Amino acid sequence: MKVIIRNTAFVLLSFVITYYIADYFSQKYFIKTNFNGCVNCHDEMTGFEESHSPEIVGCNACHLGNPNTTNKDFAHKGMILIPGNLTDASKTCGVTACHPGIPERVNSSLMNTMSGVISVNQFTFKELEKPEGHFNVKDLTKSNADNHNRNLCASCHLGNEKTELGPINELSRGGGCNACHLNYSNEAIKQLNSYVNSKFKSQNSKKENLSGSVFPKVHPQLNLKINNNHCFGCHSRSGRISTNYEGWFETLKSWEEVKENKEYRLLMDGRVFQKTKDDVHHKAGMECIDCHVSMEIMGDGNIYHHMEEATKVQCIDCHSKETNSVSYTELDFESKKIVDLRNLKKENAEYLVTEKNNIPLINTFVNRRNEKYLLTKNSNKKLSLNQPKSICIQGKSHQRLSCSSCHTEWVSHCAGCHTEYDPNLEGYDLLDNKDIVGSWNETPSDFYFDYPVLGIRKEKSGKEVIDTFIPGMVLTIDKFKNPQKKIFKRLFAPTFSHTINKSGRSCKSCHNNPLALGYGKGKLEYSKNGKWIFTPQFENHIEDNLPKDAWIGFMKTRNETSTTRTYTRPFTVEDQKRILLVGACLTCHDENSSVMKKSLTDFKDVLSRVTDNCILPSY
Repeated sequence: MKVIIRNTAFVLLSFVITYYIADYFSQKYFIKTNFNGCVNCHDEMTGFEESHSPEIVGCNACHLGNPNTTNKDFAHKGMILIPGNLTDASKTCGVTACHPGIPERVNSSLMNTMSGVISVNQFTFKELEKPEGHFNVKDLTKSNADNHNRNLCASCHLGNEKTELGPINELSRGGGCNACHLNYSNEAIKQLNSYVNSKFKSQNSKKENLSGSVFPKVHPQLNLKINNNHCFGCHSRSGRISTNYEGWFETLKSWEEVKENKEYRLLMDGRVFQKTKDDVHHKAGMECIDCHVSMEIMGDGNIYHHMEEATKVQCIDCHSKETNSVSYTELDFESKKIVDLRNLKKENAEYLVTEKNNIPLINTFVNRRNEKYLLTKNSNKKLSLNQPKSICIQGKSHQRLSCSSCHTEWVSHCAGCHTEYDPNLEGYDLLDNKDIVGSWNETPSDFYFDYPVLGIRKEKSGKEVIDTFIPGMVLTIDKFKNPQKKIFKRLFAPTFSHTINKSGRSCKSCHNNPLALGYGKGKLEYSKNGKWIFTPQFENHIEDNLPKDAWIGFMKTRNETSTTRTYTRPFTVEDQKRILLVGACLTCHDENSSVMKKSLTDFKDVLSRVTDNCILPSY
């Protein structure tokens, strides 16, 4: 009996191994057979990245079709003009011999599902009790919240198909694998434009052929040369990460007002941005992919509520006194493959790994002298990775602060938005990609850029961290053109604005700043009788009597849910009192004085030594 079981298992195993070997070779090496119809007709095509050249993978590995015929109709049957969209990636990019498993990861990632966007939107429209849950953009219904997403948001997911030939640009949305990996050379763009223009003229003149209409002979590349332009289309919206990073702030100005001013920029979608300070990493020549890793961008196979849960990289992974690293031989398969493709294997050096999930940062290194450095992935520029300054880590006073709470230079503030459904407005369904009648329309009010608002983020361990926030949804929703049925929300959202500066913010910019505390812009003054007085810059909103840009009232708290996350909150009254107590000291004592430096290590001792000249707050 044991012999029969063993022999049966051996036969089954042999079949499985034979199947996968045959599958591998049929997918990867069909081009090396004696005949290939694709190459016979398109033998002049050049421009391929080596790993995707016809000599290595053939043409139908990506485009499908039938390579075993010279008949055009038969050869093109079932062919995919633009491979890489998630609808067909499992048949092309994700086959066994190429990149197995990755399409499935991308499909379940937040970059594709938009789950966090959907849950927050439904929560705001009172269609969901809490701003969390697992959703997928492809399953959007026709509810008010989901239609709002369909009209204004739903194009920014990787599953949105790329349907037109050409490079990725500011207007690009989605495209699956193409969104990050598609690159056109200048010659490829030139030939494509010439072909498209001649084809357009041919169609307009009702001729089947036009003299000079030449099919492009330079193929675009699919490679690892991912630059910031690939990210810009989607990430210049909402949190405006791409524009923030480069130092551009969105305005409500028209291009006609400012087109002669070099401090302004017109995007392809018509929005106007003003130049301001860019992120310190951008100044150093770093691109998005120099920090962010494949397990974030393409997903790791897990399902998350919000993007900050899926993000692996933190400041401390590069800027820390401690060193957590792995050798080349300890790298996982995916990391090792990318290291080899990018030629990032270094002698006598190991790779830093993230604190979360121990993911190798394959372009960061620590050598035998414990010197840490980073190589930019596209330009190969070497940058030192500095340890945090002592002020960041000394004493107990700032142990709850995130790095970004001090080092974020600015964020975009939107002080209000009116969102209205107009049944007669011509719009567009971004999910179904079709024109519609009846659409949601947003009208923003005041935009400005300044320091972020600070609040509390609670980690899974229970630790509370002071972090950065922006107005996420301060808006009035008019669903029925009926004042009695309007929805008003004042929700702030956690953010990592990507506007980091090296020096950090001053003490007063937190402890004496009404915007940082959540009151909104205005004047915060400390009187001689120990009273704080706040005068807001913006008028109070008619719906809740708070200043338009505020998160909370002065020396008040909010009991109802006031953020887009269940694990974040504004400062309580007790939090505010502690912050303003230090602010009172700063009205007289310079932040670099011995008194204030002592307060970082032992504030209680400083308070025990106050003189009669010190006026402490009274409430």
